[in-house]
Amino acid sequence: MTIIKSEKIEIEIQKQVMDGAGCKYMVLVKSENNDKSKLKILTTNIEPLVKFSEDNGNTVVEEKN
Repeated sequence: MTIIKSEKIEIEIQKQVMDGAGCKYMVLVKSENNDKSKLKILTTNIEPLVKFSEDNGNTVVEEKN
């Protein structure tokens, strides 16, 4: 696993509804650091899960929506 420190992170989940789509969902993860951008694209047919948690130094607690 690689840990990358970024100044800005953007996550977009696109539901693909057009005829003949190669997947049901496309997830774009964009990061910016020192005027350099990186983009990762992930595809899946299963609805992506979005989970938020908080690490207090001793435990990680999942936040409830």
